[in-house]
Amino acid sequence: MSRKTLSAETVAIVKATAPVLAEHGATIIRHFYRHLLHDHPKLELLFNPANQGTGEEKTRGSQQEAFRGDFFGQEGARGAALTNVLNGSMTSLDDLPALKATVMRIAHRHASLDIRPEHYPIIGQYFLASVKAILGDVATDEIMAAWREAYGVLADLFIEVERDLMQKNAHAPGGWEGFRPFVVRQKVKESEDAASFYLSPKDGGPVPHYEAGQYVTFRLEVPEFSRRGGNTVYRNYSLSTAPGKGYFRVTIKREFGAKGNPDGVCSRFFHEHVREGDVLDVSTPFGEFTLVDSPRPLVFIGAGIGITAVFSLFQSALDRGIDRPIYFFLMMRDGRHHPLRREIEALAQRHPNVTLHRCYSQPSAEDELGRDYETHGRLGLGTLGRNLPGNDCEFYFTGPIPFMRTIRGALHLFGVAADRVHYECYGPHGPEIEADVR
Repeated sequence: MSRKTLSAETVAIVKATAPVLAEHGATIIRHFYRHLLHDHPKLELLFNPANQGTGEEKTRGSQQEAFRGDFFGQEGARGAALTNVLNGSMTSLDDLPALKATVMRIAHRHASLDIRPEHYPIIGQYFLASVKAILGDVATDEIMAAWREAYGVLADLFIEVERDLMQKNAHAPGGWEGFRPFVVRQKVKESEDAASFYLSPKDGGPVPHYEAGQYVTFRLEVPEFSRRGGNTVYRNYSLSTAPGKGYFRVTIKREFGAKGNPDGVCSRFFHEHVREGDVLDVSTPFGEFTLVDSPRPLVFIGAGIGITAVFSLFQSALDRGIDRPIYFFLMMRDGRHHPLRREIEALAQRHPNVTLHRCYSQPSAEDELGRDYETHGRLGLGTLGRNLPGNDCEFYFTGPIPFMRTIRGALHLFGVAADRVHYECYGPHGPEIEADVR
């Protein structure tokens, strides 16, 4: 990582003023989006419109179809990710483990979107202009100079890390830079509202190795969806199978709009328009939600379509021959809305070290307790505590943000150390997941 540092004076100013920026974060980001996208409409393609709404008025699909962990900020959040990253003790930007984790998470997502160094000065110009416009006289020349310096150092850090990630993927066997045409070889219905798409390179070449838990980005042309920058849409989707299969697979839930909002743009496109034989542009795999090297038992927890990434981790652990105890907790509405069910149950039956526990919140008349699921209700601390030997395990979980907050709080109450808690957000990586552990 970059060795650049901030001056002590800048650190003091940033620490003192970051809470003010956070307080006005939503207003600043609204101003930022409005002026940036008016002057640079093509950059609009890099932002998920679902993330430019607020709170419950977003489509439910925004959780699965997000420009994830956006460094440039999410409207409706308590300030931009930039302010969150800079709000701390920062004598050196690369000395803090927490900052490293944030940088790597966001850098993976930027690299997957093919964000380039030339984007950063533009973003910085409009972000800082928005800070000044909203804060007015409060944002003195001294304060603006400090934030300009901080932004520059952090932007250089992201540029360096993202360049390294892109080059590593491009030079790996079977790798490439940017996007590569893939053919949809199979489209398989997994549940009432989810389908899997099996993809292989159009040129017949190999797929690169990837780490279980990673995701790819699709660059799609969606005719029914148009913005000033065009009708190109970028979306991340987790790879829903372990590496080494000779293909990529994503499993996508059809997301319907909430409170009268439109359906998820990309999930609708995949379900209604993508057919076997179609060609899609795909990035190399990115993401840091991967298995850590640990001798502890493994606990995988997933809700709804959030099981895709944890299923990849689960399958990969078994492929590696890990024979220590593995626990897989699932929360679904019912058996008809249970994607990857057959694969999960088959693997659990074949491996005696696996314990599978299925929670159905609204089991149907066809679902039988003890056969199709173990718990009627939602997954929480009680179910985890009754079915685990203790808290000395590695925990991996994904799912909707409210579910993830519940699980994170439950693990905190269960006494699980923070370094044994691993999760992936299907949406902006918000601090609300950690809210109950502070």
